[in-house]
Amino acid sequence: MNPLLSSIRSRFFDKNLNFRVRLFNVLAMGGTVISLAMALIGIGTSVGLWNIAVNFISAGLSYALLCYSQRSGRYQRCYLITIVAIFMVLFPIMFFTAGGYNSGMPSFFVFAVAFTILMLEGKKAIVMSALEILLYLSICIIAFRHPEWVNGWNTEQDLLTDVIVGFVSVSAVLGTMLYLHFKLYNEQQKILDVQNHLLERTSRAKTEFLSNTSHEMRTPLTVISVNIQTVTEILEDMDETVKDADAAELLQSAQQEIMRLARMVGGMLNLASMTENTEKQMVNLSTLLHSSAQMHSLHLKKRGNFLKVNIANGLTVFGTADLLAQVVANLLQNAAAYTHQGEVTLRAEQAGSEILVVVTDTGTGISAELLPHVFERGVSTDGTGFGLYLCKTVVESHGGRIWIESCQGRGTSVSFALPAYEGQFGGEDA
Repeated sequence: MNPLLSSIRSRFFDKNLNFRVRLFNVLAMGGTVISLAMALIGIGTSVGLWNIAVNFISAGLSYALLCYSQRSGRYQRCYLITIVAIFMVLFPIMFFTAGGYNSGMPSFFVFAVAFTILMLEGKKAIVMSALEILLYLSICIIAFRHPEWVNGWNTEQDLLTDVIVGFVSVSAVLGTMLYLHFKLYNEQQKILDVQNHLLERTSRAKTEFLSNTSHEMRTPLTVISVNIQTVTEILEDMDETVKDADAAELLQSAQQEIMRLARMVGGMLNLASMTENTEKQMVNLSTLLHSSAQMHSLHLKKRGNFLKVNIANGLTVFGTADLLAQVVANLLQNAAAYTHQGEVTLRAEQAGSEILVVVTDTGTGISAELLPHVFERGVSTDGTGFGLYLCKTVVESHGGRIWIESCQGRGTSVSFALPAYEGQFGGEDA
């Protein structure tokens, strides 16, 4: 007996099988056994040849579908055959040949609708289950209006037996369905928890590696940069006949490359910080923008630029203040880098349910070829390629959007919009 049970279990209920496949196998086996039991009860109670024949047909069809589905793997076809042939054809016949609504058949109607919803997907499940419900309601009304069409039970004991068999068998099958469903759900939840834990560990390790690497790179770069500056100053103090112009030019080129690497390291640190710092609260964006403008005004003046500020009061968003400040800093730094003796404008206002922030400059602009790719990581004219990429990542992580408009030789305008604060999670002012 044990080898037989093991064979049945591995063949029809292996955990590697799809959930719907296992469920269908349960239902097909249950349908076979229940139909045979109802046929035998019909023989014992002399309910009529029609009812006995229909139950035998139902048992044979359930078993045939079980074998066919297991061999062919065409389960969707078997689901539809079960629904149409058994639930929508045989069940109505059994309803009229075995007592109508004064029998155990209404229990099987509930079973049929539940099976349909679980086996099919999407609109197909909704449509087929709705058709079944309409069909079963219709035949109940017909049986009420034409009781002579219903083959009733001879005695109350026969009726009670049929009701008990219907109730117990349907309860057993539906209970098994729910048990399998929740068991599979719990198994999948455990797998997801393990995977999420592994992903969290991997992300933390990546962030730590990026942060440590950036810090380790920053120290030697700083030392080299200071040494080069010192040598450059010494060369400038030397007599023109002694100083080598080529050496000074090479040192200046090396200094520029080192500063570029330093900015790249800074970008890597910002990205690492962004993945770690995800706590959000209410941010007074008006105050944040004014502070950023004040911090960068001196740098802009050194380039001969005029900073124009037009920021509405009381602008609030839900987010991380440090990250949003980094976005504004990147945009102002970019504007300063590509604008000389020009004007930079920082504007912010509420537009419907969004806060709109715009940084505009009158600088060199961006070429038409490069413009569609400026938010991609590593894309830049002569920068690091981290700045706008980081801006896009931060803005989108706050549920916002960012875009850019530019014409080469006529300046650039970078805009981003964030959802206005609406009391999310009861955040406090940052």
